[in-house]
Amino acid sequence: MKKKAIHKEISITDILKGKFLIENNAPRAWGFLLFIMFLAFISIYSSHLVDKKVVEIRKIKDSLRELNSESAFIHQKLMQKKMLIDVEKKVEIYGLKKPDKNLYKLTKVEYVN
Repeated sequence: MKKKAIHKEISITDILKGKFLIENNAPRAWGFLLFIMFLAFISIYSSHLVDKKVVEIRKIKDSLRELNSESAFIHQKLMQKKMLIDVEKKVEIYGLKKPDKNLYKLTKVEYVN
């Protein structure tokens, strides 16, 4: 004769006291708890990885902002140095001045036979 499994109702107090871990179906319950713990560790580990990536992205964004502002500053300085008035003042020392006549552009014309 086979023994019939007796299904006993488990109450919340039995769960809180841990009685389900020492009864007949204990190995099954322990396996399930280990599985739940394994999933919890995976979840915690993945959240730590995501946090590291978020911090790394924030640092890269901050450095990008700094580089953009530095680039704008250098561009501004370059435009100031390229201004025609400033260039004229600097080359005036050497005796160079703006020509009175317009300049002509020389181009090379090739004839095809």
